Amino acid sequence: MSPDPAPPPFQRIGIVGLGLIGGSIALRVKRQWPSVHVAAIDNVAVLESAIERGVIDGACKAIAELTDRDLVVLATPVSAILTQLKACASLPGVVTDVGSTKRRIMTAAREAGLGTFVGGHPMAGAAAGGLDRADAALFEGRPWMLVEGTAAPGGVSRLRALVAGMGAQPVVMDADTHDRTVAHVSHVPQLVALSLMSTAGGAAGDAGLSTAGPGFIGMTRLAASPFDVWQGILETNADYIAEAMRDLVAHLPQTASAVADSAAMAASFASANAWHARARKVSER
Repeated sequence: MSPDPAPPPFQRIGIVGLGLIGGSIALRVKRQWPSVHVAAIDNVAVLESAIERGVIDGACKAIAELTDRDLVVLATPVSAILTQLKACASLPGVVTDVGSTKRRIMTAAREAGLGTFVGGHPMAGAAAGGLDRADAALFEGRPWMLVEGTAAPGGVSRLRALVAGMGAQPVVMDADTHDRTVAHVSHVPQLVALSLMSTAGGAAGDAGLSTAGPGFIGMTRLAASPFDVWQGILETNADYIAEAMRDLVAHLPQTASAVADSAAMAASFASANAWHARARKVSER
């Protein structure tokens, strides 16, 4: 890729948190726009490793030091983002986040008096995090939801350009629609993976799990996710997650006779097959 293929939307970016998402943002920005100066906040060991590897250009100790940045990205768990927004109120540049829920974050940004905020959520990730797993291609072709907050229209446009430049697909929506949607397509799958893994492990034990095929392994991949990342997500979207879980349970056969009802199960398969085909078609656009 040639250096700086298009003018970067932001010249000086600060990233709070250099885990999987924050590290991947830094890697992609430096690959796409080598002239952009990226500084980050994290623990000393992570920052030293990131500078040595060329992931970032500089390190900061506190958000208050990011006043020279025209974009600050809060790439930490939701619970941390909610507390960090207050410290961002005096920053002159655009501030965004990567949190997996949006209603509480958007409210907290307004309550903090943050006048340059745009909510964000890249639909990309992995079961395990950390800078060592960061990948410049992580966002390639993936939706990146944006929720217009207190930033001026120009700030939103620049952030959309950054997201597109990193290979993602910017999708603007309101916070309520975002949280209800991700409850179904992200948060409930996480809980289902946990339940399936625990149920199968308890019933089949080590011997039984050793016979599991790729379908089971794929469906339970999210069971490796750490609770500290998910705690804030579950707490801030509990109502829509509960609603989605009720919808899921309503579609599950509850008795042996229901499982053996060929007509009902055939209809269930047909409906799921059709939705799966539509989902694949949409994702391949």
